[in-house]
Amino acid sequence: MKDIMNTEEVAEAIGVHVATVRRWLNSGELPGANTPAGWRITKDDIEAWLAKYRRKEKESTP
Repeated sequence: MKDIMNTEEVAEAIGVHVATVRRWLNSGELPGANTPAGWRITKDDIEAWLAKYRRKEKESTP
């Protein structure tokens, strides 16, 4: 994964439609920078966003 990606690259990396990525960016759900050349999203932004939705493993109790 590149350090800085555009909406198309993010969509491909996480397996969703590019319109979904744009909707998340416009709503503030997914952090990114709206530059004159279009949205730019960092690898760290994506990893932090995904971490919010990562399932926690249940603690095993003996």
